[in-house]
Amino acid sequence: MRVLVIGGGPMGVAAAIGAADRGFEVTLLERDEIGAALRTWGPTRFFSPLRMNVSPAMRAHLGDDMPDDDALLTGPEYADRVLVPLAGREPLRGRVRTGVRVLAIGRRGLTRTDFAGHPLRHERPFRVLTADDETFEAEVVLDATGGMTLPRAIGAGGLPARGESRLVHRLIRTLGELAASRDELRGRTTLIVGHGHSAANALCLLEELAQESPSTRVVWAVRSANRRPCEEVMNDPLPERARVVERANALAEAPPPFLRMERRASIDGVAQVNGHAVISLTGDRTVEIDRLAAFTGYRPEGAMLSELAVEISPVSEGGARLYRAVSSITDCLTVPAVKPHDLQSGEPGFYFVGSRAYGRAPGFLLQTGFAQLETILSSLR
Repeated sequence: MRVLVIGGGPMGVAAAIGAADRGFEVTLLERDEIGAALRTWGPTRFFSPLRMNVSPAMRAHLGDDMPDDDALLTGPEYADRVLVPLAGREPLRGRVRTGVRVLAIGRRGLTRTDFAGHPLRHERPFRVLTADDETFEAEVVLDATGGMTLPRAIGAGGLPARGESRLVHRLIRTLGELAASRDELRGRTTLIVGHGHSAANALCLLEELAQESPSTRVVWAVRSANRRPCEEVMNDPLPERARVVERANALAEAPPPFLRMERRASIDGVAQVNGHAVISLTGDRTVEIDRLAAFTGYRPEGAMLSELAVEISPVSEGGARLYRAVSSITDCLTVPAVKPHDLQSGEPGFYFVGSRAYGRAPGFLLQTGFAQLETILSSLR
């Protein structure tokens, strides 16, 4: 049986290894390089130790090259020390294709309306078309493209802010790009938008820059009215997460001279004035800045699925069945086991895996994804 995996991140590599170990004919397609998304993290580290971020099969194939279990690797370190070695050795040697962008997936000769829900549909293999006009066929497709693909708009309610598309300086969207812009941001004013973990990491990075260059200024705009805007986990079992959240919240609660807090704030409009960006916030407030670092989240990309009869959650844009199964879970460390039915997409043989299955829903952890992947692979016949 031919299994096609799309995406060369942790879940894609784990899926390809798991399928190959079961004797399936496997091909992995990655549109950039292996671990490309992780490389955008820059110096940011995993909150969780490495033992939570590799599957048993990945560990077995790394052997003595496996980094220390307790290591908190940066994204690029994980890509270089875990994913790249696995992609270049058995059982994946020769089965990984990089620089291949998938345009569309369908059933050979069938549209999404032909025999939808009928066993006859399963008899036709999937046909996958790439940007280079190359085609692949497979009986099973595992979509590991991730839930963090398309950046979400920065305006109130998730809509684009007025003038957002006309910004002279493009938005800083990743922690890696923020770290790489240190010299440019030194002595200037940066607006951080968002109050999740990425925004907390961004504030900690800019605090270091402000300590080096006291003229550096930061404005942090959060929708929350809380004095401590980042969500805190009581007795957090992940010390690195607790450290970053505690530091960001402490800065927000008692802002030092470099930091200006704007609470109950969403971006209403953006304008360019004399080389600066003037940001209009809700509540008739304005701030003048040099650069804007937007950590407002991402959404999955689904354009390639237009001819598949998949069930997409209207809330998360991930798998509809999985969302219904885990939507009430608030602690990502206590996600219960789900049934094989919950991991099905509605299109026989096609599966969302990893964060792609979660979409915009919070609470995904790699160790959860590996357990769900094992359920999927064990169900293949």
